[in-house]
Amino acid sequence: MRPMEDQVQLIVQPMGLRGDVAKGSTLLGSLRSLGVPITSPCAGRGTCGKCLVKVLEGGGNLNPSTSAEKALLPRVLDEDYRLACTARLHGEVTVLIPPESMLGKPQMLTEGLSVTMPLNPAVTEWIVKVDPPSVHDLRSDHKRLFDAISRDLAVSGLSMGLDQVQALPSKLRKHHWKVRVVLWKAKQVLEVGSPRAQGGLYGLAVDVGTTKVAAYLVDLRNGEVAAATSIINPQIEWGEDVVSRITYAVDAVRTRRLQRALAEGINHLAEECCRRAGVKRSQVYEVTVAGNTAMHHLFLGLGPKTLGLAPYAPVIHEPIDLDARRLGLRLNRAGKVHVLPVVAGFVGGDAVADVLATRIHDQPRWQLLFDIGTNTEVILARRGAVYAASCASGPAFEGARIKHGMRAATGAIEYVKVQPETLEVSYHTIDDEKPRGICGSGVIDAVAQLVQVGVVSSSGRMLDPKVKADKSMAEFVIAPGDVTASGSAIVLTQQDVREIQLAKAAVLTGCRILLREARVTMEEIERIYMAGAFGSYVRPESAIAIRMIPEFPASMIKAVGNTAGAGARVALTSLEARKEAEAIAQAMRYVELHTFPEFQQLYVKALSFPSPGESKGIAAGRLEKR
Repeated sequence: MRPMEDQVQLIVQPMGLRGDVAKGSTLLGSLRSLGVPITSPCAGRGTCGKCLVKVLEGGGNLNPSTSAEKALLPRVLDEDYRLACTARLHGEVTVLIPPESMLGKPQMLTEGLSVTMPLNPAVTEWIVKVDPPSVHDLRSDHKRLFDAISRDLAVSGLSMGLDQVQALPSKLRKHHWKVRVVLWKAKQVLEVGSPRAQGGLYGLAVDVGTTKVAAYLVDLRNGEVAAATSIINPQIEWGEDVVSRITYAVDAVRTRRLQRALAEGINHLAEECCRRAGVKRSQVYEVTVAGNTAMHHLFLGLGPKTLGLAPYAPVIHEPIDLDARRLGLRLNRAGKVHVLPVVAGFVGGDAVADVLATRIHDQPRWQLLFDIGTNTEVILARRGAVYAASCASGPAFEGARIKHGMRAATGAIEYVKVQPETLEVSYHTIDDEKPRGICGSGVIDAVAQLVQVGVVSSSGRMLDPKVKADKSMAEFVIAPGDVTASGSAIVLTQQDVREIQLAKAAVLTGCRILLREARVTMEEIERIYMAGAFGSYVRPESAIAIRMIPEFPASMIKAVGNTAGAGARVALTSLEARKEAEAIAQAMRYVELHTFPEFQQLYVKALSFPSPGESKGIAAGRLEKR
């Protein structure tokens, strides 16, 4: 084993992978030793310039830029870009691998509920016949168009942007006074064109998460999804979590930097969706956006400072309609943006979208929803009542602070099974690749299995580790070095178990306080929904086995995918849904956990795991591939 002083820590984004590597080694070699698939056509000779990485932290712990780098990368060196093959590590470093440098890819969740509401989008199209001018009719082109629309559609108070007015004379005459008109909310003309053109009518629904951003291109003529894709939130280079980004955005310049990065990310998603669907970006007329309150503020370019200071009040909580161009979105020139309302500093439009998509607020009996992540929303609802709390569960569920943790990406161990008698481990990795690390669902599985077989006690202590490779800390081997991508064993450590204890205790405490605040017993709960990427892939039996959620029967739990994205989609296709989202936000009662008198007592109690006997009573379920 290499002495600790000869090793340094390397943190790799957007995978969230952490590992100890040899001091003095190149970034390229270190990344490959961790099993990170980075491109290098010239085999590390420093001639192709393809192994490009961005240094986020610890740039002073790398050797100075080489002459080869200066020759290949003259424009990006000032922005801390380096070639992985020539940069050597002499201390802890955090790097971001751009998409073009990465061979593998993070696994994203774009699937979600299929929500049906009557199709009534804000953007509609009409064929309008306009009276041509004459010596007896000297109305302006602008007025005669508006008069024709008002006559045919029985609407008033119309408006039109300068771009559309400038093009109007030629459009009306070219098409012989019969035109296709695209309207927004039956009050603003977005486009005037040929009545024979097969111009598409599309919108983009966007779920802005702290870690990931998902987009859905929707045909507004029928409400169907034409394409969907997602990316790591580009703001991640300024911090993995909400607090880091709030801390960074201390002034207008930095806030604007974060806003531009997110807008460019959405532009990338729009371009990719349009490419897949064979659609022009000019045919995308509206975007709906749902996100937590911090992402909501940063998308709008609002300083998030108030969200980091008690009482954590948002700048604005109402729904907002804006011109897409004002936010840097490159769609139709007259395109619009609708941003869903937020509730409080830590309960945002994504929680509102969760409720809108699952319709738990419409049910006669109590429903419970967990949207699990760095901040976990717990929502309790039935007809006429909605309660919500935000739990600071931390980044452990994303694989952060776990020794061999990583996000759900190629090679991540996602499911684990431990045989009780032999402690033999079986697992499944994403894309069936060699193990590179272990993601959140795999960590939960592993801890649950070790609790059930008695390796981890109710206090969280490892009692009988199968292998104790590091004398300073107990470790349990999940995958031995001879089968992993890096050649080193992937283990679960005592510290990893402690991190999961803290995270799961926050979620369980939030749930228990919410139930107490609403005076609802567990017996009154009809259904539990697990939302989001983590919630959709974690096995319910494992979540119950470690008491991350109360001991409900696993049959009551339903994974519902990306409900925030589903809520954004239904808001895109239904004006009634937008009104309902606003009503949900106004009705939602936010419960501040830390002001609850018994918070500390409940949190300490929630740190415990069930005893092996209790945990064995919960069926572990068989190992399955996604």
